[in-house]
Amino acid sequence: MNDRQAMEKTIQLLKVHYYGSILLLAVIFVLTLFSPVPFFTEGQAISVTAERYAIMITIIASPAALKFFAYRLKKIPRPAPTAKATDEYKKASFLRLYIISAVTLINIFLFAISRNMNFFWFTVVLFIVFLFCKPSYPELEILTQTPEEKGSTEEDESEPEKENQSEEGPSETGQEEKGSGEIKGQYPEEIQNNHEAIAYNYPENE
Repeated sequence: MNDRQAMEKTIQLLKVHYYGSILLLAVIFVLTLFSPVPFFTEGQAISVTAERYAIMITIIASPAALKFFAYRLKKIPRPAPTAKATDEYKKASFLRLYIISAVTLINIFLFAISRNMNFFWFTVVLFIVFLFCKPSYPELEILTQTPEEKGSTEEDESEPEKENQSEEGPSETGQEEKGSGEIKGQYPEEIQNNHEAIAYNYPENE
């Protein structure tokens, strides 16, 4: 198995967990929302302290999971071997996915018990957060490349633009200098012709 196949296999495995988690949570949320089970028909009050802790955990855990994922990938030395890159990317992805899944499940459970709309909207927001957790093959492939490779491609693209500017620059400046030289050369002659015309039209000369 070559490096590309190993990375593709890792991404496929992560996508199975990703879509499986979303599907399972969506089914639970829909069942809770429409209340097919008699236990969930009437909301039960929960303490204000429990509600505050649940909201605080949701607000902190979701961005923290996304930030920790980016931080962990940034700490991987590059270029990393394919085996190490896939292993680290897999661990970071699983940690991010299941932290957000756990927080989503908590909010669904609290909504099912209390029928509090705060937990309903937090659940909707967390489903949107899942869109930023999708496994990406290019994101994994970057870990196996050196940072100079990307910079060199950008420089190669910018070089033709610089050459075109350098070719156009002298021609324009040359035309400007030529035009200014012509104006400077013609200016004294025009003055002299004007003086002759004035002298010719002067009354004493007539």
